[in-house]
Amino acid sequence: MKQGAFAFRYTEAIPHLLLDTIGWQYTDSPNYGHEGHSRLDPGHVVFQFTLSGEGRIELDGQTHRLLPGMGFAVKVPSQFHYYYDDSSKRPWEFIWLNAKGEDANRMWDRLHERKGPIISLREASPALDRFWELYRGVSEEQLTEPTELSARLYRFILALLMPDGGTHSQVQSASIAGKAKLFMKEHVAQPLSLREIAEHCGVTGEYLCRLFRKHEAISPLEYLRRRRIETAVALLRSTSLDVREVGRQCGFESASYFGKTFKSYLGLSPSEFRSNKQAYPFDTIFLE
Repeated sequence: MKQGAFAFRYTEAIPHLLLDTIGWQYTDSPNYGHEGHSRLDPGHVVFQFTLSGEGRIELDGQTHRLLPGMGFAVKVPSQFHYYYDDSSKRPWEFIWLNAKGEDANRMWDRLHERKGPIISLREASPALDRFWELYRGVSEEQLTEPTELSARLYRFILALLMPDGGTHSQVQSASIAGKAKLFMKEHVAQPLSLREIAEHCGVTGEYLCRLFRKHEAISPLEYLRRRRIETAVALLRSTSLDVREVGRQCGFESASYFGKTFKSYLGLSPSEFRSNKQAYPFDTIFLE
């Protein structure tokens, strides 16, 4: 593939997610840079990622070096300034894309919740694979059909939201969250408290909550409730246990609380779900 920059202008608006520009380039010009409140594309989101050399981005009063394997995700307008600093002595080679639409902004908000504006990706990252799939489609296949462009863009952003390699602290944080998730799955029948889960992971409850908001966008106890309801669905379908006993085996000491929680997720009581197999033929339900 060759380096290039490509832009799209649509005669028909697709409201959810549109690719505006995509590119692969390098620069060694000290004049290269963009500032978040002076760009002419308000309402857009930007992803940019370093392949070689390095750039800089100023966010919240801090300057971050954008080394190979690092990138950023920002919204326009917002307070940022990214640029090439010629003191690095090497050209900055990077890929980027610019998207717009309701889903672009929503998904960027979710990305910031999970990973923050600075993103680290492995060379073999699924997100980078999806980016190159999209770039190849545009640069070599001359793909211009809006729906297919949007479909490939969705695949890229969803891959970007997935856990990936990063700095040591990021990997360590993901490992702690993973340890907590496994502990909750293995003890779904026990009345676990946030403190017990956090102590098992060697951290405080407050710190564990912060990790879960970043990696899962929910709290640890919300994660536990979802796993309990998934287990309850399986027991209701695969056993003849009394509903109260199903709740007890899923960590609900109160039958009324079990029924109320089950209905809040599935819209019907445990008994209604069990007796309406024709309307709800699912033996397994994943709550995400």
